[in-house]
Amino acid sequence: MFWSLLIAVIELTGVSGNTLRSRAFFDAHNVKVGDPLILTIDFIGEAEFKELHPPAISKAVKSGDWKVDDASAKTDTYSAARRITYRVRPMREGVVYFPSLEFSYDGPEGEKRIVKTNVIPVHAKRGVDVVVEGMDEDFDAMPSPAELIVDLVKKPWGVRVEDLSDDELFAWKKACATPTADAFAAFDFPEAKLNEARCALVAGEWSRALKVLRALEWRTGQTEEIEKGIVSALAMRYQNPAVELPVWRQVLRPLLRYAWAARVGIVLSIILLFAFASWLFGKVLRKFASVAFLALLLLPCNAEAQDIFEHLNRQMRKIEERMNRMVRGSFTGLAEDDKTVISIDATAKMSAENPVVGEEFEFFISIKTLSNITLSNIRLVPSETVGLKVLGPVRNLPDEKAGPSNVVKRLSVPVRYDVPLKTDISFEIEGMAEGQAKHIQMGVMFSYLKSFHAKTPPIKLNVRPLPGDGQPEDFAGIVSESLRLIEMCDIMKVETNDIVCITYSLNYNNGIVPLDFMPPGSAFEMGRNTKHGLVQYRRFFVADGAKQTPIISIPYYDPRTKTYKRVSAGGTELLYIK
Repeated sequence: MFWSLLIAVIELTGVSGNTLRSRAFFDAHNVKVGDPLILTIDFIGEAEFKELHPPAISKAVKSGDWKVDDASAKTDTYSAARRITYRVRPMREGVVYFPSLEFSYDGPEGEKRIVKTNVIPVHAKRGVDVVVEGMDEDFDAMPSPAELIVDLVKKPWGVRVEDLSDDELFAWKKACATPTADAFAAFDFPEAKLNEARCALVAGEWSRALKVLRALEWRTGQTEEIEKGIVSALAMRYQNPAVELPVWRQVLRPLLRYAWAARVGIVLSIILLFAFASWLFGKVLRKFASVAFLALLLLPCNAEAQDIFEHLNRQMRKIEERMNRMVRGSFTGLAEDDKTVISIDATAKMSAENPVVGEEFEFFISIKTLSNITLSNIRLVPSETVGLKVLGPVRNLPDEKAGPSNVVKRLSVPVRYDVPLKTDISFEIEGMAEGQAKHIQMGVMFSYLKSFHAKTPPIKLNVRPLPGDGQPEDFAGIVSESLRLIEMCDIMKVETNDIVCITYSLNYNNGIVPLDFMPPGSAFEMGRNTKHGLVQYRRFFVADGAKQTPIISIPYYDPRTKTYKRVSAGGTELLYIK
């Protein structure tokens, strides 16, 4: 197939992260030749997309089958995906396959990683009045840099020929006759630097061109020629003909048109002007404050009201001192009874001794303390969380008595492990203890609320792998107590070779569906809702005469019955209208 003969890997400039997944689809799949389609490519995963620029993809597809408008590319954020869209048109009649594209991005250590898109079929039909004029328009044309400067008396700077020595003039004419970036690099005046950048762009060295143009812009100011060169270099860097001059360069154009010395002078002038305005404002403010203070001093003073105010102030200070002494005494008594008040003993056990991967079981946590203590805001932290999945909230079980003055508070945590594991596990327990104690100095009862911390002794945890006996060859790691598979088709009345978009909905109950799982024939995962146990997949089926959609079967392991089972879907009847 031709889609396996891609000419190159497309670079996702500005993207870095861990493993990425992708999905690609059109907004329609049964169209006429030349109809515009919207190609959507989503990238999903933990990655940094802030600097993502839409790459050109037209050179990675067969031009006789597709026309891709690279200039129409747009980026957007959709749910947890970074989305790129292109305007695409099929160019021939029949079932046309848009190829799988390979994109490269930087991994966490700077290494190159590859993510591939799925193949997309389209049924392009012959139209009665299909307009194809203008479809050969060159969407790949990149913006051109400024023309080569040969005559040194032209703009923008107008270096005089008489300022050059005979050797320099000879070298200049030779460089203009056979222009290369290295030839013009020997000169230091601005015209030569513009020529150096232009030659670098012609040679595909956009990074060198950017470096030369940025240095020249700092030295002479941002001119129209320099702007044109920067845009050309950025278009080559991002493989996007529609790229524009960076926004900050457009906004600051009035300042950037000056050389560095003038820029520094302008910035310093603005700073000094702002400082002077702040000083003037402060001076005016102080003058108004002085007038207001003087007015307050001139107001008549009521001696009787002032005496009442001072008396109330003295009484408030006395009350505050008494409260502080009482609080300090209370904390002193609590500190002396600390070991008695917060006495905690915790243990843990499991509802199943040797659960298998995906099997639900419970951790039981017992917390023994004095009966006059109430525990709240309890937080459990297991020592081993690899593959751990908490299946619900912590449940409070009935308390148990442990002697005349102790009580055992019991908790239950429903969990499962998604990977085999053999280790010791313990729980850190944190929370708040509330109760009453007798104050040693004052001899009265007082209430307290204090945090506590405890740790259970370790217990053995042995999560066994799924059994090998009876495991189907096509088993992909799905574990569920009740798995359901539903097929939905976007159309059931079809013409021959029409594309039927099939959605598979996989419902699982507190189970495991691996991220890399894909039902037979599916193109990509549409999305998953772990809260409700639902994951959906998209399949493109070509109705080439088949009376019904394909029947698929998916094996899974049921931890409740401890057996392997299958769930099937498909076989939707198709009605051909021609």
